[in-house]
Amino acid sequence: MRINCPILAVIGYKASGKTTVVETLVPELIKEGFSVASIKHIAHENFSLDREGSDTWRHWMGGANPVIAFSGNEVDIMVRAPNISLEEVSKATLFFGANIIILEGFSSAVIRERGIGKIICVRSLEEYNEFKNHVKDDLIAFCSLQDLGAHILNIREDRKILIERTLNFVKRRARILEILNSLARLDCGKCGRNTCEDLAEEIYRGAASIEDCTIMKMKNRLNAKITVYGRDIPLQPFVSELIRRTILAMVSSLKNVEISGDENVYVDISRRN
Repeated sequence: MRINCPILAVIGYKASGKTTVVETLVPELIKEGFSVASIKHIAHENFSLDREGSDTWRHWMGGANPVIAFSGNEVDIMVRAPNISLEEVSKATLFFGANIIILEGFSSAVIRERGIGKIICVRSLEEYNEFKNHVKDDLIAFCSLQDLGAHILNIREDRKILIERTLNFVKRRARILEILNSLARLDCGKCGRNTCEDLAEEIYRGAASIEDCTIMKMKNRLNAKITVYGRDIPLQPFVSELIRRTILAMVSSLKNVEISGDENVYVDISRRN
């Protein structure tokens, strides 16, 4: 998922301690100054927070979508969107000021996802071995409500260790995202890495620098520049030149315009007032 904030996923089977972990972490993250959003997966078919016969339920029956319940201290937004993705829902939380997201559940969607910190709750060593064979990248901890061995944290007794590991991941991830946002994010491979995230992680470790981003290094030498809502859009040289020539060709066809063909082009896209 391409979300511009750290994401934690607390995954595991039913009654494995997932909600207890979320309850433990949220206050600690808030203490550190984060604004936390949580997204919980509900496996029950036809689940709804609404109840039959309520005013909002009657709105549903009339075909309204979304339905919003607005009170003095709470706003509930209910949307029927069977095809909406987890990434789309996660991005929506940023609109409400969240700068960290905690997922509860969604094992199959995130178990191998890079950049998502994973806390895996297990009820037995068999479950531990099952998840261990599937998890990939950014594992924070295995944990359990039971004592299953030193390699698996006890959710209650090892609370401080779990919090410390989680905060370390979140702070590291936030810094890597900050670095990543200063790169082109084109995954062009010109720097010798497979992705911009690979380069960002190397910069975080001190093994590379932003100057290793070929696109950003060439930025000031390009003859075309695009700014969208105040943000410079990184361009590869070929794309930059294609845009420049296309715009010059269009403008040159206008009356009373004389163009030599070697001009620079700057495109600034802004919102209408």
